[in-house]
Amino acid sequence: MARPAQLLLQYQRLVDRERVLRDDIERIESQLQSDPEVAALEERAAAAQAQQEATAARVRESDKAREDHRTRLRSREKELMSGRIRNPTELTQMSEEVQHMKSRFAEEEEAELQLMEEADAAEEALRAITAELQSARARAAAEAPGLQAELDELRSELAGIEAEKDQIWAEVPPAARTAFTRQRVQPAVAVVANNQCTACRVTVTSRGMQMLRQGDEIVHCENCGRILVLA
Repeated sequence: MARPAQLLLQYQRLVDRERVLRDDIERIESQLQSDPEVAALEERAAAAQAQQEATAARVRESDKAREDHRTRLRSREKELMSGRIRNPTELTQMSEEVQHMKSRFAEEEEAELQLMEEADAAEEALRAITAELQSARARAAAEAPGLQAELDELRSELAGIEAEKDQIWAEVPPAARTAFTRQRVQPAVAVVANNQCTACRVTVTSRGMQMLRQGDEIVHCENCGRILVLA
């Protein structure tokens, strides 16, 4: 029959394994629900889409404004060339106005060329991130069956660990259970190797070693307070 401290060490190791399994299960469940790479790319794609739409809207607004200015310019040019205005001063003023409108129109064309370049860049960025997102989604879909199989295995192992842990705990004497649950330092149980507590590296007394060899009582490290068990 296993000694109390040995049972506690087995129990502690099962608890540690249970914790690792639960962390792994949580990680895989989270990945199956929402792949981190896909989620990050979806955010980037949404930002690229918003940028592309905003730039396209600016191009449309610019097109409309330029068309309005073009219409007004042609109207003023037509009026200037109509011959209806004979006053030299009015002709000079209108001519200057037309020249100013032409200069402004040329500036607007230059600005729109720059804006169209930005729109092309935004469109290209959106195409690139969309392709990357599609690739990531395909990769995640391909990996899903393997991850599900791994998840099933981990859940099965966890069920076995939980059952074994409960069984061992039931075999631990009440006094040893109390000593274990009252521990404030973790891990609660430390192995003794070469007459030393492997947790704090302090040498165990001769009396402590004798009690450990007998194995009937719970022995605590005089330095760190952990429950000791022989390797």
